[in-house]
Amino acid sequence: MTRSMTGFSSISGVNNSTNFIVQLRSENSKNLDISIFDQLNNYKMQDKIRAIIKKNFSRGKIRISIDYYMKDSLTSKTVQKKLSKFSELAHEFNIKPTISIGELSDIINKETVIDQSSDKSIRFQLKLIEKGIKGLIASQELEGRNLIKEILFKLSKIDKNKQQIVKRTSSYKFKLGKRYALEVSNNVPNADPIEIKKDINNAIEKIDIEEEVVRLDSHVLELKKIMRRKGPKGLKIDFFMQEINREANTISSKSKDSKLSNLAIEIKTYLNQIREIAANIE
Repeated sequence: MTRSMTGFSSISGVNNSTNFIVQLRSENSKNLDISIFDQLNNYKMQDKIRAIIKKNFSRGKIRISIDYYMKDSLTSKTVQKKLSKFSELAHEFNIKPTISIGELSDIINKETVIDQSSDKSIRFQLKLIEKGIKGLIASQELEGRNLIKEILFKLSKIDKNKQQIVKRTSSYKFKLGKRYALEVSNNVPNADPIEIKKDINNAIEKIDIEEEVVRLDSHVLELKKIMRRKGPKGLKIDFFMQEINREANTISSKSKDSKLSNLAIEIKTYLNQIREIAANIE
């Protein structure tokens, strides 16, 4: 399945009163570049995330953010136990307990860090990451299908231009031959017909583009095969665009007709558009 280099997915889940939100984004890049934004900076978990990413992606900028918030911090069992113990000690020593919002927040934050860094929490977050990766890949594949459709549409435009070039070249060669023969007969009395025919063939041969058209057809056919294959294809598409561009340049340089030159230039325009699309395909 063809995958675009760009994609997005978001997934959330609740574990021990903590709601985790994981977002994954991918962008175009020749190399694999992984960035992980984790509120807790859990490097142990980040290393495992990187290993998972490398199994699923060969290149691209992969951006992962992991955010969390407590659904109800004060219902945390650990925090409740600490507050209960604090209350018991105050009652035992007959003192009036006071605790500020800041102190309570520190207790909650410390317990949250400990809880979210536990092996159980890490396993839960890694499962979310794996689900998020599946969503990201699905997003890339959907975009990839759209990009392939666009490339095939551009290739059909190139093929139509090529057909017009072939038709117009044939007509142009015929007219050129007649015009050359007329000029020779008017300006060179008693010219040898065989020599005239040879000169005409030499003149026509200089503008003949049959070889270029054959190669262009071959490149377009191979590109269509690549479109149907599985696996990475962005770099292959770019290679064939260079080959087709070479044929278009030759056709344009051989042409002595402005209409033919314009058709060749249109082909080059479609080529550049395809190259831009291919740059975003894995």
